[in-house]
Amino acid sequence: MKRLLPTTCLAIVLLLLAGCATGPQPVRPAIDAPAEEPAVYTNRSYLDLVSKYIVEEGEKVDYEAWKSSPEDLAALQDHIDLIARVSPQSHPGQFTSRSAERSYWINAYNALVLHAVLELWPLDSVRDVKVSLSSRVVPGKGFFYDRKVVVGGEETNLYKLEKQVLATQKDPRLHFALNCASESCPVLRPWEWTEEQLDEAARTFVNKTENVSVVDEELVVSTIFKWYKKDFPEDLSSYLQQYAEPGLMEHLRLAQEKGYPTRYREYDWSLNAESDTQESDDDRS
Repeated sequence: MKRLLPTTCLAIVLLLLAGCATGPQPVRPAIDAPAEEPAVYTNRSYLDLVSKYIVEEGEKVDYEAWKSSPEDLAALQDHIDLIARVSPQSHPGQFTSRSAERSYWINAYNALVLHAVLELWPLDSVRDVKVSLSSRVVPGKGFFYDRKVVVGGEETNLYKLEKQVLATQKDPRLHFALNCASESCPVLRPWEWTEEQLDEAARTFVNKTENVSVVDEELVVSTIFKWYKKDFPEDLSSYLQQYAEPGLMEHLRLAQEKGYPTRYREYDWSLNAESDTQESDDDRS
């Protein structure tokens, strides 16, 4: 053992000297993981899906058929995932005009409503959704308040999102574009929401008897005009007249001249689902 010790020590010294001579070894750069593709917003697939499943020019939606299509459910989920990543707030460079922002907010809200209904299907009314204890007492709370959605990386709910959209756009016509999946809501449209399309949506809503009419010396209007009274001009009759067809226009002017009181029609929260009643009748014939 004593005879081997000097040789062993010499070997150790030589190794240390070799390490000093060569210096520190360069560190190889880590292989970078492939960069994630930047999210680019488009609503093309969403608009195609809406065009495919709306019935009666948007009055109804064929939720049953949509729910039965895994491919189209996945396509909607992809769009919802895109909304979760991109918004005019998170990616302002992708929305270079007020029109582009408006189109995003309207269609994002409507898409999130559709997604919620399809997740909860079958459903008779959005007011039937029970998520929390309080939603068992307050109709609609489960659907609009308790269910969380993500928009541009920010968690919110449908109620807050609607308020945000209305506050940022400050355009009463949005009330004729945002769809809450109920019978008394405006119809669902596969649109980009240009100025002309917003005007058309306003005309369609105003000239529907269930939304605006003059009956027994009363101006009878949708409850939307009550809930969002501050969003409309104080002289509601004059505002409605700019979209009214000739027959309704005459009645509105008379109501304005006579000072008819305003009554708000009860809101129909039944789901805007296509009924299979007609199909059943056809099958029996």
